[in-house]
Amino acid sequence: MIKKETFYYLWPFFIYKLLRGALFITAITFFIFFLDKGITYFEASVLLALQFSIPVLFEVPTGLIADAFGRKLSILIGVLIEILVLAGIILTSNYLILLALFICWGIGEAFCSEADNAWAIEKIPAEKKEIVIDEYYPISASAFSIGMVIAGLASTILIGLFGQISVWYAGITVLFIMFFLLLCIREDFLKPKDSGVKINLKESFIHFKEENRTRNIILAELFVTIALVGAGGAALQDYLQSSHLPSTSWGSVYSITALVGIAIPFLAMAVSQRFGDKRQYLITVLSGHGILFLLAGLILNPVFAIFFIFAHNTAEDFFNPVSAAFFQQKIPSKIRATLGSFHSMSLGVGSLIGMLGGGYLSDQFGGQVAITIAPLFLIPAIVFYFKIEKPAV
Repeated sequence: MIKKETFYYLWPFFIYKLLRGALFITAITFFIFFLDKGITYFEASVLLALQFSIPVLFEVPTGLIADAFGRKLSILIGVLIEILVLAGIILTSNYLILLALFICWGIGEAFCSEADNAWAIEKIPAEKKEIVIDEYYPISASAFSIGMVIAGLASTILIGLFGQISVWYAGITVLFIMFFLLLCIREDFLKPKDSGVKINLKESFIHFKEENRTRNIILAELFVTIALVGAGGAALQDYLQSSHLPSTSWGSVYSITALVGIAIPFLAMAVSQRFGDKRQYLITVLSGHGILFLLAGLILNPVFAIFFIFAHNTAEDFFNPVSAAFFQQKIPSKIRATLGSFHSMSLGVGSLIGMLGGGYLSDQFGGQVAITIAPLFLIPAIVFYFKIEKPAV
């Protein structure tokens, strides 16, 4: 049962996560919007790749800023950048300007990445931190899923009434609500006397080097991300097409999956608590996910394709909130955002490797082969989790 203290301390952050999910409204018809501007599929893909990869370069610098000057300031800067970027996207069709805007968008996301989680976790009193952290991530994931469902419904209505550009105005509206919500949340930030960008960076590297637990979690999730992103994206779409599942049905399947995803994080929290050892729970989920990928290598038909979408997304929902809580539980408060940026950077690198590798394999051999190869990257992830010391009973 979720404790009332979780909502008492963190309810504004759950609204923030819901708004983050609602921002998905700009992604639903992303390519169609840019085609209307005269941008090709490839050019639009380059824009997305920039937005996706730029945060990898800025994760650590922005995390250092958040730890040195406050997480609230960092996120407000990021959201403000995002507002200006979306306004610029609405106003221009010049591709060079769009390239610059998407670079800025990636920087804005880097300012928000992990600083939001670090700020939320520091709102929790020390004596309740470990318990509330376990609940924060599942509720956040559910709030994000609710936001995505709202985004899907809103986009259907807005596009029908006002056209493609309306969802971008809606995105700006969501960001303004987010900005003023964050302004109203108090941050009890006291810069430590021995704090600063150089000191925090040095201490973060020392922690990463000396703390077996933190290092192995980050390395494990690097390989997990390579596997999951490699099996998604181009590989998944090619697999669905090869299975002869009509593309007109994909949206409906994903919508149902997102609705189910609202409840899964709570179930994940309950099941992981039954395990006691979150490390063993994560290994079990990854093993099941690997078996799912292998089955996709053997079965290719529309019915299994629908099952695969549902099972793949559900397995991620079982994994993500528990792994996030597992990472945060032993992180020192002083360098939480910086280490969180190390973590996010590893996920970004894994996503790039998975995206490029999955795309290449899909082009050369087909998406089914790319999905079948994905479990190979789950093996080192499981090994890294096994290397983490089992908690004392």
